[in-house]
Amino acid sequence: MTNKKTVIAYLIMLFLGTSIKPSVAATNLSPLTAEMVKNVVLSWYEGTNDHKPPGNLLALLTDDAEMRYPDTEKPFTGKEAFSAWYADVLIKYFDETHKVESWDIKVDGQLAKVAVVVRWERRAWKPGEATSHYEAFISHQRLELVRSPVDGSIRIQKKVVESFEKTAPVYNPES
Repeated sequence: MTNKKTVIAYLIMLFLGTSIKPSVAATNLSPLTAEMVKNVVLSWYEGTNDHKPPGNLLALLTDDAEMRYPDTEKPFTGKEAFSAWYADVLIKYFDETHKVESWDIKVDGQLAKVAVVVRWERRAWKPGEATSHYEAFISHQRLELVRSPVDGSIRIQKKVVESFEKTAPVYNPES
């Protein structure tokens, strides 16, 4: 059962517009589980496959989320930077499929470190080219997820795509 004092303190702070101290809001949160973490990661890939509106993906990120990709010069941080990057991706890539082929999840309380191998297939187009082309990659990625001390949601704090290795397509829609 939730501690009544914690709930009352939370409601008073919410009503008064006072910031919530993580120690107050997070006192009754259960530790993360591998299943919880998988659900968030799979929601992320589903959102990118389906080109969901940016708000759907932003809801899965911490405010200061850090993203690193091999094809970007340096990492970018924060929701605004993600939104700009995502707008560019939506122009370049379509018919995407991200499929997690293997998982390694380590959970420590409210922090999860995840290593995944992802099959990423896509159709890509460069502005000015007459046609798009289909490509398939195996990608090694690391993610860190945390539970929000304010609302208890699980969010991606860091996503590092370490490599893209070309491979034979499995989901090629041209077939």
